[in-house]
Amino acid sequence: MTHLSAQTETRSVATNKRGALCTALLTAALVGAPLMLSSCGFHLRGYDSPMTYAVQSTRLSLNDNDPTSFRLKQPLTQRLNAVGINVVDDIGRQINSSDKQYTSTIRVENIRLKRYELVGVLTEVRLVLSADVFYETLNNTQGQPNEPMTVKNQVQVERTYQFDEASVSTDDKQGKQIEEWLYRNLAQRITDQYVALNLPRVAPEAKPDDSKIAVLVPTDSASADTESTP
Repeated sequence: MTHLSAQTETRSVATNKRGALCTALLTAALVGAPLMLSSCGFHLRGYDSPMTYAVQSTRLSLNDNDPTSFRLKQPLTQRLNAVGINVVDDIGRQINSSDKQYTSTIRVENIRLKRYELVGVLTEVRLVLSADVFYETLNNTQGQPNEPMTVKNQVQVERTYQFDEASVSTDDKQGKQIEEWLYRNLAQRITDQYVALNLPRVAPEAKPDDSKIAVLVPTDSASADTESTP
């Protein structure tokens, strides 16, 4: 009986050690995975080095006196900063200009928030947020490098929801939440368009190296002619 108890305790200790070892290995893998991903960097196929924006800084031009326009400023600034674009004001733009660094401009005009209602058993509400966006940046397409250009796009986002007027209080909380979502979504659309305009259009040419030097190899017919020559 004593011998069996000793074997049972030994097996329990071994099982606990194996469990602790597996837990430690799993923890190390989870901690090390993000470090490995961050050290790898981000490359697109066809590019030998990480891509950079044609313009590193941009200025936002909105009507701060208009409540509808002012609500877009913060989410748009956050989205641009999240993708590595430095947002500056007029003073920052003057400093960059003195350092001979071009600063682009994102000008947002005619921001409109419209509400459409279809009354029935349930009232259907359609919220539409739109704006005219002007992107003043550098043209980095092939053949026209670093040429100033202005691109105008009309950006629009919308969302629909339903509610029962008889059971909903006068304070439409769902509508306010959807309005905030529309502003965030519009800011993301503007950021995506700006990034698309500032990424390089053509992959940079790869530098020649020893591994890409062409080597002339004789064909079988050439070898046969050489061997038959007296």
